[in-house]
Amino acid sequence: VGTLQSDLRASGCSNGWFGIAAPVAAAMPPIRVLNVAEKPSVAKEVSRVLNGGQLPPSRRGPSPYNAIWEFPYTVENKPCVMVFTSVTGHLMEVDFEPKHKSWHACNPGFLIEGAPVIKQVARDKGPVAENLVKEAKRCAWLILWLDCDREGENIAFEVLDVCRKAKPNIVVKRAQFSALSWNDVTRALTTLRAPNENEAKAVDMRQEIDLRIGASFTRFTTMLLQNSVALPGGTVDRQPVVSYGPCQFPTLGFIVQRKWDIDAHVPERFWKIVLKHAPGSANANANANANADGDETRSRHGQNNKSNHDGSFAEFLWSRNRLFDQDLSGLLFRAVSSAAFATVVDESGRPTNRAQPLPLNTLEMQKRLNRAIRVSPNEIMNLAEELYQQGFISYPRTETDSFQTDFDFKTTIDALAGHPQFGFHAQALSNGRFHRPRAGSNNDNAHPPIYPTKLASGNDYETFRRKNANLVKVYEFVARHFLACCSAPAVAHKTTVRVLMGGEAFTATGLMIKEMNYLDVYGKGPVGGPRLDPSYDSWSNNTLPTYHVGQQFTPTTLRLDQSQTAAPALLSEVDLLQKMENHQIGTDATQAAHIEKIVGERGYAVKVGENRLKPTELGEGLVAGYSRAGLDHLWLPTKRAETEADVSKVAAGRLAVDVAKKNTTAPMLLAFRELERNKATLVQAVREFLPGGAHGDGGPGDDGGGGGGLGDTLGMVRRCGACGDHVELFCRAGACDSSSFEIACAGVVRGCSSRLRLPDAVVEAAVDAMRECGNDACADRNGQRAHVVELRMRARRLPPRWADMQQWSGCVFCDKR
Repeated sequence: VGTLQSDLRASGCSNGWFGIAAPVAAAMPPIRVLNVAEKPSVAKEVSRVLNGGQLPPSRRGPSPYNAIWEFPYTVENKPCVMVFTSVTGHLMEVDFEPKHKSWHACNPGFLIEGAPVIKQVARDKGPVAENLVKEAKRCAWLILWLDCDREGENIAFEVLDVCRKAKPNIVVKRAQFSALSWNDVTRALTTLRAPNENEAKAVDMRQEIDLRIGASFTRFTTMLLQNSVALPGGTVDRQPVVSYGPCQFPTLGFIVQRKWDIDAHVPERFWKIVLKHAPGSANANANANANADGDETRSRHGQNNKSNHDGSFAEFLWSRNRLFDQDLSGLLFRAVSSAAFATVVDESGRPTNRAQPLPLNTLEMQKRLNRAIRVSPNEIMNLAEELYQQGFISYPRTETDSFQTDFDFKTTIDALAGHPQFGFHAQALSNGRFHRPRAGSNNDNAHPPIYPTKLASGNDYETFRRKNANLVKVYEFVARHFLACCSAPAVAHKTTVRVLMGGEAFTATGLMIKEMNYLDVYGKGPVGGPRLDPSYDSWSNNTLPTYHVGQQFTPTTLRLDQSQTAAPALLSEVDLLQKMENHQIGTDATQAAHIEKIVGERGYAVKVGENRLKPTELGEGLVAGYSRAGLDHLWLPTKRAETEADVSKVAAGRLAVDVAKKNTTAPMLLAFRELERNKATLVQAVREFLPGGAHGDGGPGDDGGGGGGLGDTLGMVRRCGACGDHVELFCRAGACDSSSFEIACAGVVRGCSSRLRLPDAVVEAAVDAMRECGNDACADRNGQRAHVVELRMRARRLPPRWADMQQWSGCVFCDKR
């Protein structure tokens, strides 16, 4: 053994097997083992960890991006030379045979079931495959270090396929790990297993289904609309692709459906009684002035309801909450305001707890960080992936929200004790305040919840900031969340006060936190301790004044408020992620990317306001077109959820691949044929939503409208004040049912600029030649007034404040709306 150690040192290996694994016999020849990771950074980090914390020598192979590391190690009690390299994600791609790659090679519907599909090394991955072939020929074993999810299992079989062609008898083993820490990677080498072929087949099936459906509908829709509609971003020489994705369109469907819910909302007025009390206010005993019409009736001290001697005040909620009947509301308010005092009829208190957060999974990480630091879920995943590859956090793509019983909490908590901001809480947990985390209901049986794997030093923080300042925020969130879930629940005392006034009941609730516990590290920090920013939990004190049963007081504020119901808000990215999760659209590894695609790459939605998502005209028009063609399952989530369920069954070995594929392709082929029959409906819908109307000369679905002239006249409105010609209502020729209306001077063909395009919401328009505008200022130079125009508008295309304009008639020149 001593001779072997000397030989290793002489060969330039800084670390031998000694101190890393059990001693082995000197006479045993080392086994050459090819190790393949999913990314170069993972190969580098695992090599460093297994080589005793020092990076071993590396060399370059055929691929300049995939370095090769070599070092000695012991695997399964056998001396080995570990050759560690990587791929860069998927090595292969699924595509049609060359004869079907051209968009005009066949009817797009043939791609759904008829055209053969092949899987081969991607053109840009040739050097990566060459690197694997070269190294596999010299190795006896192959250990696959791909990510431990279905996608990783599929990539593992891609690597396996390439290596076995180079060396058919190579021994194949699969490493299963969740973090790039010493404990995880060494445990992975003691629990090597065979790769899971069913999981790889499930991914192959999904890829093939997505290719077939996506390519067929994308080709058909693009060629149809390019010849019929002026697409956004298109030029004379280049028209954009109108892409359809089996996951992307249900995702877009959620966004469009919410907008339609908003458009369809009809506000309803309601009334509620507001009662507030601030003891000690200078005006606390002023008299009330009743007003049953809904204006403020008692204001004891102006706008400052909190202005009192101890800073506390009570806001009492009406037991009826709100009423939609103005007369009844006014009657009840008069009864309340005529009473001299409010009387306390009940005062009670009880302890209450706020549970610590569950262990962290991917969806929860995206949701909480999106709210806290306003970064997109896709960017959050990129940042988390980078931290994982550098060994700072565990694998960030997991559905699991409960730790296994043998998880080593102590090592992870102790490692965080040296952090300058939240290390105090790790120390407290180590000193007896540890509380076993709650167990959630989700488990992907592949990875534990996300947790920090080592303490980031000051130098690490500087490196983070040079790359992306948000790396610090993501790391600290993972660490603080882990410490919080290992803490006890917060404990508070909840006080409830119930009063009667004029026969109506009102209730106020207060909260006094007694024990912060997990909030010390998850909130703003402990009292007198370091301030933590941002806070991930808003639970806070809300103290009430002291009341006792029988006490009477005069409200500081008493009024009858009038308001109206509000439409739901546009979906946020967090809302959309939750809907995707609930309906099984995509996986934790792909959901954020789907959102990013429809917003950025496809242009089907945009971000507005406070990180809200709104469909673009094209996105809404496509969904509306599929809906009107009777093909709601192309954008609703139900069909995709069924496909994902079949994918899971294939992965578990409970369903044959051919059966699962047929379950999806058969109904999608029927949908494609239905879309062919109703292509004009899709075109008309997209035209309705897109500004600019139709173009072309009779392409698929075109009605020959052209788009260059004024179209058909629907009647004269008045004479033009600029040139004296007729100002008429025009309907773009052949498109009278697609809201393409405008009021223009017939002289525009000779250069007159008088032209007014009516809103896209208009679906019908007419001129009432028997009625004129009553405004004298509207008359032309001959004293003739404009004729009244009648419009019918689509409700869901109107802003809420103009909902009353669905049926409108009047003067288009005088009505400023």
